[in-house]
Amino acid sequence: MADLLIMASDEDLVFLFRRIFDQHEIRWARDTDEAVQAVRSQPPDLLILDVKGPGTEDLAALRAVREVSAQQLVIILTAYGTAQTAVEAIKQGAHDYLFKPFDVGQLRRMVADALEVATQRRAARRPVRPMRRPPLTGVIGTSPAMQEVYRAIGKVAPTDLAVLITGESGTGKELVARMLHEHGSRADKPFLALNCAAIPEPLLESELFGYERGAFTGALSRKIGKLEVCNGGTLFLDEIGDMSTALQTKMLRVLQDGTFERIGGTDTLSVDVRVIAATNRDLEKEVDAGRFRKDLYFRLKVVTLTLPPLKERKEDIPLLIDSFLREYSRKHTKEIKGIEPEAVKIFCDYRWPGNVRELKNALETMVVLASNDMLKAEDIPANILSSVRTAPQPQPVISAGMTLEEAEKELIKNTLALVNGNRKEAAKRLGIGERSLYRKIERYELS
Repeated sequence: MADLLIMASDEDLVFLFRRIFDQHEIRWARDTDEAVQAVRSQPPDLLILDVKGPGTEDLAALRAVREVSAQQLVIILTAYGTAQTAVEAIKQGAHDYLFKPFDVGQLRRMVADALEVATQRRAARRPVRPMRRPPLTGVIGTSPAMQEVYRAIGKVAPTDLAVLITGESGTGKELVARMLHEHGSRADKPFLALNCAAIPEPLLESELFGYERGAFTGALSRKIGKLEVCNGGTLFLDEIGDMSTALQTKMLRVLQDGTFERIGGTDTLSVDVRVIAATNRDLEKEVDAGRFRKDLYFRLKVVTLTLPPLKERKEDIPLLIDSFLREYSRKHTKEIKGIEPEAVKIFCDYRWPGNVRELKNALETMVVLASNDMLKAEDIPANILSSVRTAPQPQPVISAGMTLEEAEKELIKNTLALVNGNRKEAAKRLGIGERSLYRKIERYELS
């Protein structure tokens, strides 16, 4: 059941609406003041304004309501079927308009369409909590590389700048996009994500921009696109490097002036959306190859955040293991107390080509198949286990004739390789402090 608010001086019209939409709650406001007060105290799913006069000055009620709630869905009813009133109503933020006398079936379709938009907006909104640290099942890590990411998020999130997130598949690009949204001024507005690689081009276009009834075979009613649904919020376009050049042109226009048309439509619509994009491709190479628009690339990369692969932040693996074990133990109602050190070491030695996503999948599999409350090395998926146990170990190349500095550099380099870049473990094996190791890494220009 939806909440509909009708602003009309005609009591018979309100009675008619209560008969037509008897499955919904119908509230009545007799004038602009009552409508504004009703929206302020309890915003309805849909507001229907009965405009009495032919001039645009009679849209004052619409302007007053949108001052209270800029996102309020409004349908205009008017007995004066002029283009001026209709165009002005849409320009000032009305969702749609209907001329009187109206067809009841058309009215039903229009209200159903508006309520679907309201439903999509509610679904797009996520509860937002103050975040003093990364969420336990979200972006996790205390490594220097991840601390740099957190600093960048803190600086960029409060702005409305477009952000391009780069990194290998599975590094958590969508989670970072959500953090940017939740720490920004749009946190109470919708966040929507679209994967450009997972949706066929015609469907992706309709998902982004929506379409009008009759735009193509099967378009039986108007569809509101994601751009309109998350107006005021954030749109995350994952794997934007897979977007066709035709759609790139349309997205460039959205970024430049915030306008677009629905498929099959002629009305130009305006939106205020922050765009965050992500890719695991080298977009500069895509631009050089003519597969990605250069002007769109520069529009997107106002700020670029690069996420490190898991193999470059091995010190975060124990934290990730702990978090995912707790998550999947709850999910699958298993009493998993922990994981043996040998298994943790194997995880730290593995290269993780699928990054954090692969780690999550491996741990969930282990939890589901676990026969006791402590995970062991033999519980690790076979492909990971065999990869680590058969991998050749680096051998130090130190020989007579080397200077002490050359020998030290070679020893540090090979020790880092032996522990897969885990600086804490490397310092322990070398018998020096972590700070001393960091200074030597910088001195010898070791990655």
